[in-house]
Amino acid sequence: MQQPFSEYIKIIGKGQKGGRSLTRDEAYHAMKMVLANEVTGDQRGAFLMLLRTREETPEEVIGFVDACRELIEPEVKTLTPTLDIGCYAGKRRQLPWYLLAVAVLANNGYSVMLHGAHEPGSGRLYASIALPQLGLFEVSSIEDAKQQLTDKGVTYLDLSYLLPALDTIIKLREVFGLRSCANTLARLLNPTAAQFCVQGVYHMHLDHKHCRVNENYPSIDALCFRGDGGDPEVNGERETELFITRNGETEEVIMPVVADKWALKDKDMNVNDMLDVWAGNANSLYGEQAILSTLASYLVLLQKCDVADALSQARQSLTAGGRKTLLIEEK
Repeated sequence: MQQPFSEYIKIIGKGQKGGRSLTRDEAYHAMKMVLANEVTGDQRGAFLMLLRTREETPEEVIGFVDACRELIEPEVKTLTPTLDIGCYAGKRRQLPWYLLAVAVLANNGYSVMLHGAHEPGSGRLYASIALPQLGLFEVSSIEDAKQQLTDKGVTYLDLSYLLPALDTIIKLREVFGLRSCANTLARLLNPTAAQFCVQGVYHMHLDHKHCRVNENYPSIDALCFRGDGGDPEVNGERETELFITRNGETEEVIMPVVADKWALKDKDMNVNDMLDVWAGNANSLYGEQAILSTLASYLVLLQKCDVADALSQARQSLTAGGRKTLLIEEK
Protein backbone atom coordinates (compact mmCIF):
# COMPACT_ATOMS: atom_id res chain seq x y z
CA MET A 1 0.00 0.00 0.00
CA GLN A 2 2.80 2.41 0.84
CA GLN A 3 5.17 1.85 -2.06
CA PRO A 4 3.04 3.51 -4.80
CA PHE A 5 2.73 6.71 -2.78
CA SER A 6 6.44 6.86 -2.04
CA GLU A 7 6.95 7.27 -5.80
CA TYR A 8 5.02 10.53 -5.72
CA ILE A 9 7.20 11.76 -2.85
CA LYS A 10 10.32 10.87 -4.87
CA ILE A 11 9.06 12.75 -7.92
CA ILE A 12 8.70 16.06 -6.07
CA GLY A 13 11.46 15.56 -3.50
CA LYS A 14 14.60 14.62 -5.42
CA GLY A 15 15.97 18.13 -5.39
CA GLN A 16 16.37 20.90 -7.94
CA LYS A 17 17.91 18.71 -10.63
CA GLY A 18 16.35 15.31 -9.96
CA GLY A 19 12.82 16.33 -9.00
CA ARG A 20 9.93 17.53 -11.08
CA SER A 21 6.31 18.57 -10.72
CA LEU A 22 3.49 16.05 -10.82
CA THR A 23 1.33 15.74 -13.89
CA ARG A 24 -2.40 16.34 -13.51
CA ASP A 25 -3.03 12.58 -13.47
CA GLU A 26 -0.28 11.92 -10.93
CA ALA A 27 -1.54 14.73 -8.73
CA TYR A 28 -5.07 13.34 -8.91
CA HIS A 29 -4.02 9.84 -7.81
CA ALA A 30 -1.67 11.13 -5.11
CA MET A 31 -4.29 13.40 -3.53
CA LYS A 32 -6.94 10.71 -3.76
CA MET A 33 -4.66 8.41 -1.72
CA VAL A 34 -4.04 11.15 0.84
CA LEU A 35 -7.74 11.92 1.25
CA ALA A 36 -8.63 8.21 1.43
CA ASN A 37 -6.11 7.78 4.27
CA GLU A 38 -4.14 5.26 2.23
CA VAL A 39 -0.79 6.75 3.29
CA THR A 40 1.05 6.91 6.59
CA GLY A 41 1.11 10.09 8.64
CA ASP A 42 4.80 10.51 7.84
CA GLN A 43 4.16 10.18 4.11
CA ARG A 44 1.33 12.69 4.23
CA GLY A 45 3.42 15.21 6.13
CA ALA A 46 6.42 14.80 3.83
CA PHE A 47 4.26 15.16 0.72
CA LEU A 48 2.41 18.27 1.91
CA MET A 49 5.51 20.06 3.15
CA LEU A 50 7.54 19.30 0.01
CA LEU A 51 4.73 20.88 -1.97
CA ARG A 52 4.67 23.81 0.44
CA THR A 53 8.41 24.40 0.04
CA ARG A 54 8.41 24.74 -3.73
CA GLU A 55 4.69 25.65 -4.19
CA GLU A 56 2.19 23.69 -6.26
CA THR A 57 1.95 24.21 -10.00
CA PRO A 58 -1.46 24.95 -11.56
CA GLU A 59 -1.37 21.49 -13.16
CA GLU A 60 -0.91 19.87 -9.76
CA VAL A 61 -3.69 21.94 -8.22
CA ILE A 62 -6.05 20.92 -11.02
CA GLY A 63 -5.33 17.25 -10.33
CA PHE A 64 -5.83 17.78 -6.61
CA VAL A 65 -9.15 19.57 -7.20
CA ASP A 66 -10.30 16.72 -9.44
CA ALA A 67 -9.63 14.28 -6.60
CA CYS A 68 -11.38 16.45 -4.00
CA ARG A 69 -14.50 16.93 -6.10
CA GLU A 70 -14.75 13.22 -6.85
CA LEU A 71 -14.83 12.39 -3.14
CA ILE A 72 -17.67 14.79 -2.28
CA GLU A 73 -20.88 12.91 -1.49
CA PRO A 74 -23.31 13.01 -4.45
CA GLU A 75 -26.04 14.30 -2.14
CA VAL A 76 -24.17 17.60 -1.78
CA LYS A 77 -24.63 18.28 -5.49
CA THR A 78 -28.41 18.19 -5.09
CA LEU A 79 -28.06 21.69 -3.66
CA THR A 80 -28.48 24.22 -6.46
CA PRO A 81 -27.21 27.65 -5.38
CA THR A 82 -26.51 30.36 -7.92
CA LEU A 83 -23.26 31.39 -6.28
CA ASP A 84 -20.56 29.51 -4.36
CA ILE A 85 -18.29 31.40 -1.95
CA GLY A 86 -15.45 29.86 0.05
CA CYS A 87 -14.81 31.52 3.43
CA TYR A 88 -11.52 30.08 4.63
CA ALA A 89 -9.14 32.83 5.73
CA GLY A 90 -10.87 34.32 8.75
CA LYS A 91 -10.67 38.03 9.61
CA ARG A 92 -8.21 39.52 12.09
CA ARG A 93 -8.18 43.24 11.36
CA GLN A 94 -11.73 43.98 10.28
CA LEU A 95 -15.12 42.31 10.67
CA PRO A 96 -16.43 40.04 7.86
CA TRP A 97 -18.44 42.76 6.12
CA TYR A 98 -18.65 40.69 2.94
CA LEU A 99 -21.37 38.66 4.66
CA LEU A 100 -23.66 41.68 4.40
CA ALA A 101 -22.92 41.90 0.67
CA VAL A 102 -24.07 38.27 0.52
CA ALA A 103 -27.23 39.30 2.38
CA VAL A 104 -28.02 41.87 -0.30
CA LEU A 105 -27.65 39.25 -3.02
CA ALA A 106 -30.05 36.98 -1.15
CA ASN A 107 -32.59 39.80 -0.94
CA ASN A 108 -32.33 40.20 -4.71
CA GLY A 109 -33.11 36.61 -5.57
CA TYR A 110 -29.68 35.00 -5.67
CA SER A 111 -29.13 31.80 -3.70
CA VAL A 112 -25.69 31.60 -2.11
CA MET A 113 -23.75 28.62 -0.78
CA LEU A 114 -21.08 29.51 1.78
CA HIS A 115 -18.54 26.98 2.99
CA GLY A 116 -15.47 27.27 5.15
CA ALA A 117 -13.31 25.93 7.94
CA HIS A 118 -11.49 27.24 10.96
CA GLU A 119 -8.00 26.70 12.28
CA PRO A 120 -7.87 26.27 16.06
CA GLY A 121 -5.72 28.79 17.85
CA SER A 122 -5.50 31.20 14.91
CA GLY A 123 -7.28 34.04 16.72
CA ARG A 124 -9.24 34.86 13.55
CA LEU A 125 -12.94 35.54 13.23
CA TYR A 126 -14.34 32.96 10.84
CA ALA A 127 -17.63 33.04 8.97
CA SER A 128 -18.79 30.01 10.95
CA ILE A 129 -18.47 32.06 14.14
CA ALA A 130 -20.03 35.27 12.81
CA LEU A 131 -23.00 33.84 10.93
CA PRO A 132 -25.00 32.53 13.92
CA GLN A 133 -24.81 36.01 15.46
CA LEU A 134 -26.23 37.33 12.20
CA GLY A 135 -29.08 34.83 12.39
CA LEU A 136 -27.85 32.12 10.01
CA PHE A 137 -27.59 29.10 12.25
CA GLU A 138 -25.47 26.03 11.63
CA VAL A 139 -26.93 23.14 9.66
CA SER A 140 -25.57 19.62 9.49
CA SER A 141 -27.60 17.98 6.75
CA ILE A 142 -28.32 18.60 3.07
CA GLU A 143 -32.06 18.75 3.76
CA ASP A 144 -31.56 21.51 6.32
CA ALA A 145 -29.26 23.36 3.91
CA LYS A 146 -31.92 23.15 1.19
CA GLN A 147 -34.48 24.55 3.59
CA GLN A 148 -32.15 27.41 4.54
CA LEU A 149 -31.63 28.26 0.88
CA THR A 150 -35.40 28.35 0.42
CA ASP A 151 -36.10 30.39 3.55
CA LYS A 152 -33.18 32.82 3.53
CA GLY A 153 -31.40 32.47 0.21
CA VAL A 154 -28.13 31.60 2.00
CA THR A 155 -26.70 28.54 3.67
CA TYR A 156 -23.36 27.64 5.21
CA LEU A 157 -21.90 24.13 5.36
CA ASP A 158 -18.62 23.53 7.13
CA LEU A 159 -15.84 21.71 5.28
CA SER A 160 -15.83 19.15 8.10
CA TYR A 161 -19.20 18.05 6.71
CA LEU A 162 -18.51 18.53 3.00
CA LEU A 163 -15.10 16.82 2.81
CA PRO A 164 -13.84 15.79 6.27
CA ALA A 165 -10.50 14.51 4.99
CA LEU A 166 -9.60 17.91 3.51
CA ASP A 167 -10.72 19.65 6.70
CA THR A 168 -8.37 17.40 8.66
CA ILE A 169 -5.45 18.50 6.49
CA ILE A 170 -6.30 22.19 6.98
CA LYS A 171 -6.23 21.69 10.74
CA LEU A 172 -2.73 20.18 10.50
CA ARG A 173 -1.42 23.73 10.53
CA GLU A 174 -1.17 23.34 14.29
CA VAL A 175 1.26 20.46 13.71
CA PHE A 176 3.26 21.90 10.80
CA GLY A 177 3.21 25.56 11.77
CA LEU A 178 2.47 26.21 8.09
CA ARG A 179 -0.55 26.11 5.84
CA SER A 180 -0.72 23.47 3.11
CA CYS A 181 -2.27 23.24 -0.33
CA ALA A 182 -5.52 22.23 1.38
CA ASN A 183 -6.35 25.90 1.95
CA THR A 184 -6.10 26.54 -1.79
CA LEU A 185 -8.08 23.43 -2.68
CA ALA A 186 -10.92 24.31 -0.33
CA ARG A 187 -11.34 27.73 -1.95
CA LEU A 188 -11.49 26.08 -5.39
CA LEU A 189 -13.79 23.26 -4.31
CA ASN A 190 -17.21 24.61 -5.42
CA PRO A 191 -18.81 21.49 -3.92
CA THR A 192 -22.26 21.97 -5.47
CA ALA A 193 -20.87 22.78 -8.93
CA ALA A 194 -22.60 26.16 -8.86
CA GLN A 195 -22.45 28.16 -12.09
CA PHE A 196 -20.72 31.08 -10.36
CA CYS A 197 -18.04 31.00 -7.67
CA VAL A 198 -15.94 33.55 -5.76
CA GLN A 199 -12.43 32.94 -4.42
CA GLY A 200 -10.61 35.34 -2.12
CA VAL A 201 -6.84 34.87 -1.74
CA TYR A 202 -4.15 36.66 0.24
CA HIS A 203 -0.68 36.15 -1.20
CA MET A 204 0.59 37.88 -4.32
CA HIS A 205 0.35 35.78 -7.50
CA LEU A 206 -2.02 33.25 -5.95
CA ASP A 207 -4.82 34.94 -7.89
CA HIS A 208 -2.93 34.20 -11.12
CA LYS A 209 -2.59 30.54 -10.14
CA HIS A 210 -6.31 30.35 -9.38
CA CYS A 211 -7.05 31.75 -12.83
CA ARG A 212 -5.01 29.03 -14.52
CA VAL A 213 -6.95 26.43 -12.55
CA ASN A 214 -10.34 28.07 -13.20
CA GLU A 215 -9.63 28.11 -16.93
CA ASN A 216 -9.71 24.32 -16.90
CA TYR A 217 -13.36 24.27 -15.79
CA PRO A 218 -15.12 26.26 -18.55
CA SER A 219 -18.64 25.48 -17.31
CA ILE A 220 -18.01 27.59 -14.18
CA ASP A 221 -17.73 31.40 -14.12
CA ALA A 222 -15.20 32.32 -11.44
CA LEU A 223 -14.13 35.55 -9.73
CA CYS A 224 -10.79 35.61 -7.92
CA PHE A 225 -9.10 38.54 -6.17
CA ARG A 226 -6.76 39.36 -3.32
CA GLY A 227 -9.27 39.99 -0.57
CA ASP A 228 -8.94 41.51 2.88
CA GLY A 229 -6.97 39.01 4.95
CA GLY A 230 -7.53 36.44 2.20
CA ASP A 231 -11.31 36.34 2.57
CA PRO A 232 -13.72 37.12 -0.32
CA GLU A 233 -14.01 40.79 0.67
CA VAL A 234 -12.86 43.75 -1.43
CA ASN A 235 -11.10 46.52 0.49
CA GLY A 236 -12.36 49.77 -1.01
CA GLU A 237 -9.32 51.63 0.32
CA ARG A 238 -7.23 50.42 -2.61
CA GLU A 239 -7.64 49.36 -6.20
CA THR A 240 -8.36 45.66 -6.51
CA GLU A 241 -7.66 43.50 -9.54
CA LEU A 242 -10.65 41.31 -10.26
CA PHE A 243 -9.87 38.24 -12.34
CA ILE A 244 -13.01 36.88 -14.00
CA THR A 245 -12.82 33.56 -15.82
CA ARG A 246 -15.57 32.58 -18.24
CA ASN A 247 -15.53 29.82 -20.87
CA GLY A 248 -11.91 29.05 -20.07
CA GLU A 249 -10.64 32.61 -20.57
CA THR A 250 -9.71 35.17 -17.94
CA GLU A 251 -10.36 38.92 -18.04
CA GLU A 252 -8.88 41.41 -15.59
CA VAL A 253 -10.91 44.43 -14.46
CA ILE A 254 -10.12 47.00 -11.79
CA MET A 255 -12.40 47.79 -8.87
CA PRO A 256 -11.46 51.40 -8.06
CA VAL A 257 -10.90 53.03 -4.70
CA VAL A 258 -14.22 54.07 -3.16
CA ALA A 259 -13.00 55.16 0.30
CA ASP A 260 -12.17 58.78 1.10
CA LYS A 261 -9.63 57.80 3.73
CA TRP A 262 -8.17 54.78 5.46
CA ALA A 263 -9.89 53.26 8.48
CA LEU A 264 -8.29 52.03 11.68
CA LYS A 265 -8.26 48.39 12.69
CA ASP A 266 -11.35 47.23 14.59
CA LYS A 267 -10.60 47.09 18.30
CA ASP A 268 -13.15 44.58 19.51
CA MET A 269 -14.24 42.60 16.40
CA ASN A 270 -17.80 42.54 17.74
CA VAL A 271 -20.24 41.11 15.18
CA ASN A 272 -23.07 43.12 16.73
CA ASP A 273 -21.34 46.22 15.33
CA MET A 274 -22.18 44.94 11.85
CA LEU A 275 -25.87 44.83 12.73
CA ASP A 276 -25.74 48.34 14.21
CA VAL A 277 -24.20 49.70 11.01
CA TRP A 278 -26.70 47.80 8.89
CA ALA A 279 -29.61 49.20 10.88
CA GLY A 280 -28.26 52.75 10.56
CA ASN A 281 -27.53 53.05 14.28
CA ALA A 282 -23.75 53.33 13.86
CA ASN A 283 -21.11 54.12 11.25
CA SER A 284 -18.10 52.16 10.07
CA LEU A 285 -15.68 53.82 7.68
CA TYR A 286 -14.20 50.50 6.59
CA GLY A 287 -17.43 48.51 6.71
CA GLU A 288 -19.48 50.78 4.45
CA GLN A 289 -16.94 50.82 1.64
CA ALA A 290 -16.19 47.10 2.00
CA ILE A 291 -19.85 46.18 1.57
CA LEU A 292 -20.18 48.44 -1.47
CA SER A 293 -16.99 47.28 -3.20
CA THR A 294 -17.59 43.62 -2.43
CA LEU A 295 -21.20 43.68 -3.60
CA ALA A 296 -20.21 45.46 -6.81
CA SER A 297 -17.49 42.87 -7.47
CA TYR A 298 -19.96 40.03 -7.04
CA LEU A 299 -22.36 41.76 -9.45
CA VAL A 300 -19.64 42.08 -12.10
CA LEU A 301 -19.43 38.28 -12.01
CA LEU A 302 -23.13 37.51 -11.76
CA GLN A 303 -24.55 40.06 -14.18
CA LYS A 304 -21.63 40.23 -16.61
CA CYS A 305 -21.71 44.02 -16.36
CA ASP A 306 -18.88 46.54 -16.18
CA VAL A 307 -17.56 47.99 -12.94
CA ALA A 308 -19.36 51.33 -13.28
CA ASP A 309 -22.74 49.63 -13.70
CA ALA A 310 -22.02 47.25 -10.85
CA LEU A 311 -21.12 50.10 -8.48
CA SER A 312 -24.30 51.95 -9.48
CA GLN A 313 -26.45 48.89 -8.81
CA ALA A 314 -24.68 48.24 -5.51
CA ARG A 315 -25.24 51.80 -4.30
CA GLN A 316 -28.92 51.56 -5.20
CA SER A 317 -29.27 48.27 -3.32
CA LEU A 318 -27.62 49.76 -0.26
CA THR A 319 -29.99 52.68 0.17
CA ALA A 320 -31.59 52.95 3.59
CA GLY A 321 -34.93 51.68 2.30
CA GLY A 322 -33.39 48.51 0.91
CA ARG A 323 -31.48 47.51 4.02
CA LYS A 324 -32.70 44.59 6.06
CA THR A 325 -31.01 42.22 8.48
CA LEU A 326 -31.43 39.60 5.79
CA LEU A 327 -29.62 36.83 7.56
CA ILE A 328 -32.00 37.16 10.50
CA GLU A 329 -35.39 37.58 8.86
CA GLU A 330 -37.10 34.87 6.86
CA LYS A 331 -38.00 35.71 3.27
